[in-house]
Amino acid sequence: MPRPPRPSADGLLYHALNRGNNRADVFFSPDDFHQFLHALAQTQQRYPFALYGYCLMSNHFHLLLSPGPDQSISRILQSLTVAHTWHYHQAQASSGHVWQGRFKSPVVQSDEHALTVLRYVEANPLRAGMVADLADYPWSSYPWHALGRPDPLLCRLPGWEVLGRDEPARCRRTCQTER
Repeated sequence: MPRPPRPSADGLLYHALNRGNNRADVFFSPDDFHQFLHALAQTQQRYPFALYGYCLMSNHFHLLLSPGPDQSISRILQSLTVAHTWHYHQAQASSGHVWQGRFKSPVVQSDEHALTVLRYVEANPLRAGMVADLADYPWSSYPWHALGRPDPLLCRLPGWEVLGRDEPARCRRTCQTER
């Protein structure tokens, strides 16, 4: 039975994620994380999309993104994972599958849902017990949202302006995470 087609319409917001094959690690060093972010930037230039949040964990990634007009979530994720796979095989002197099959990309239904998904994505290192403070985890969009650290990959979340009366209030509301 063929796979069902992914929804595709301009303006959709997706929570895209994929995990290493057999739940294996796909990032081993800071260079691996940097290379993935570099591939993400290159993919963003080639197939324009708005990136609202991300978190890279040792064996998976989460992205909150909206493809640009006439762009496809499938094309974006294919380009990104192929670039990462190439780097992975070069760094690990390996071959074969790196990612666990087809990526997942549920559609995010509303601005409030987007905020919930963003909090979930950015809280991954805290839930995994990797850090006590999310500001200490360098491989996510949390430092941009919470601390205003520059991150050229990111755009403001849809509905950002209604989250608070000023920038500090919006940051506080965005970064309220639960374990």
